[in-house]
Amino acid sequence: MACAPLQTSLYIREAGQALREAQEQEAAERSPYAWTKAELYLEKAREKGGRSQYEQAMEYSKKAKQWALAARSQAMSVPKEAP
Repeated sequence: MACAPLQTSLYIREAGQALREAQEQEAAERSPYAWTKAELYLEKAREKGGRSQYEQAMEYSKKAKQWALAARSQAMSVPKEAP
């Protein structure tokens, strides 16, 4: 059972990293739907992890990572506006 907290932390950390990478591509402005989904799923994963609901926390963090990667990909495909 000691493995669940560590595994949950790993998933949450990976989702957070994916969200930071999406942020570098300005995903909040360029892909707001996917960005918001990623943020909310990550917030829920942290909440569930804090309450020792590890299985749910892992599921939410996986979804957060998926949406963060989608936000990053979408943001990269949108042409940047010239200043």
